Amino acid sequence: MCGIAGIVMKEPVTPDRSLLKRMAESLRHRGPDDEGIDISGRVGFAFRRLAILDLSPAGHQPMVSADGQYCVMFNGEIYNYLELRDELEKRGHVFNSRSDTEVLLHLYAEKGTEAFQHLNGMFAIAIHDRRRQRVILVRDRMGKKPLFYWQGPFGLAFASELRALRLLPGFPSDLDPEALGLFVRLGWIPNSHCIYPGVRKLPPSTWIEYDCAASRLSGPRPYWELPPAGFDESLTEDEWLDRIEAMLAEATRIRLRSDVPLGVFLSGGIDSGLVAASACKTQTGLTGLTIGFDEQGYDETDRASATARHLGCRHVKRKLRLAEARRLLPEVMGHFDEPFADSSALPTNLVCAEARKEFTVVLSGDGGDEVFAGYQNHVRAWKWRHVDQIPLSIRRIPRALFLRLGRPDSLWRRVLWRFGEPVATFGFGGKVYPFQDWQEAVIAPEFNMRPDRSAQLLAEALAVDAQNDPLDDAQRFDMRFYMRDDILVKVDRMSLYHALEVRSPFLDHRVVELALRIPPRFRVRNGQNKYMLRRLGTRLLPPVVATGPKKGFGVPLQQWFFGNDGKYFKEFLFEHDSRFPPLFRPGGAERLWDLAMANGVLVPALFTALSYRWWCAAQA
Repeated sequence: MCGIAGIVMKEPVTPDRSLLKRMAESLRHRGPDDEGIDISGRVGFAFRRLAILDLSPAGHQPMVSADGQYCVMFNGEIYNYLELRDELEKRGHVFNSRSDTEVLLHLYAEKGTEAFQHLNGMFAIAIHDRRRQRVILVRDRMGKKPLFYWQGPFGLAFASELRALRLLPGFPSDLDPEALGLFVRLGWIPNSHCIYPGVRKLPPSTWIEYDCAASRLSGPRPYWELPPAGFDESLTEDEWLDRIEAMLAEATRIRLRSDVPLGVFLSGGIDSGLVAASACKTQTGLTGLTIGFDEQGYDETDRASATARHLGCRHVKRKLRLAEARRLLPEVMGHFDEPFADSSALPTNLVCAEARKEFTVVLSGDGGDEVFAGYQNHVRAWKWRHVDQIPLSIRRIPRALFLRLGRPDSLWRRVLWRFGEPVATFGFGGKVYPFQDWQEAVIAPEFNMRPDRSAQLLAEALAVDAQNDPLDDAQRFDMRFYMRDDILVKVDRMSLYHALEVRSPFLDHRVVELALRIPPRFRVRNGQNKYMLRRLGTRLLPPVVATGPKKGFGVPLQQWFFGNDGKYFKEFLFEHDSRFPPLFRPGGAERLWDLAMANGVLVPALFTALSYRWWCAAQA
């Protein structure tokens, strides 16, 4: 893991080295081991390194080719770099290091932008093609590593995090009202928007090209996409299990490559257990790390211990108290680039902090739920799959009649609204299409986005087709939206907060492509989610884990807000930072607090509002 930033001047002048150094320094948490600056003509690259492969100076970035024609730097890992290196050496390439960066440099020199299709990894890459006077930015297939870019009055700038771009003169200080409106509704800001107007996030599996001579940006252009809808009906259930087991083992094998201490997160669930089991097939002496919590209902230490014993791996267990960690909420939630309101960021931060005491790299089970249908909204899509056979035009008639009555927020109102949308979107119906009258009462009008507008924005960004299988579309919806814009953002920022690299075998693009060919009847069976992974768990894991219920990774917000120490949260919510637009109508914060006290369903909304305040306070 690393942090990258860069500037491309519109005029034929040299970028300011001191500014590049400040941009790199702002990303020190992502790469505490080394710093690099490269300036060539009107292009400047800045880099912070977390050394994982080839710890010697030979792995230093930015890295320039022997002929001086190409310069590359990147954040992430190329897992198949050894296989790519072997192929390149057979074609006459000579290497001076053992790093994946040099493999990337040689591969681009030979294949140009076609090289991206050959990479298996997580990455955000910047390439200065000096021969063609181009700067190319590219992002990994699933969107694990972030990359922001902004065309300012001087030219183009890019960085792993917004904090580096904010150092640039002329960077916008106002907030994008539509992005903030989406945050209020969702709890995060989708990839299609940014909290600062004019700033963009490079979409996953795409690349852009900046012509330095013409000062012209082109793209984004895709180099990979999720496979088209369609299922392979030729395999039996056991044959699918064999293929999943083999592919997961291979994806895990190449993620074990590291020159620094590596461990495996053991949460006590199926996903991390299967990753640990796959890792133990390749490497002996692995260590599983489990973080337990004293609070009842948040601890899975016993099940994790059963997995460790079953696999015969070393097991490190540490106990934490969430109650003692709540003081970290302002610091943790303020660390995000944009307002972000997933409360599981706090335990994720604590887990990563503990892991970093012993490891620099960990494997995790992230992506198992999205790729193998592990959420309850996937079960709902399976149960309601026949509803999509009714045309949307007909399904929307009762909704239109009911809404004309002007009835207040009610269960029927929500059900009828969802009934008039593709089944695949039911899982996010409460966020995307909420009829929550409290929002109109407390949120400032410019940020109180209409349900039809938020639905339209998401429909533009996501391919959900009522003619497709609802379960398949629901999973794709999650991969393109919830996983990309919430889960992966959370894991990236919280792990790199502690200079920890997290690798996710379930997000290997080959695993994803395989999983999306599995017929829906093998994904959810008789209302049982994640059916294939549960079956695989009976092969590789102890029964208590393979058949156990899924536990969330949340925090006891309601007890914290309305308990003995709730005064701090209440007073902080009622304050306003004059540097940023107020989220509430006059008296709206007080109204929301009272509503949440009376109805626990609104506690997440309270956390969303507090997260905005913590983010504002951290932008000083």
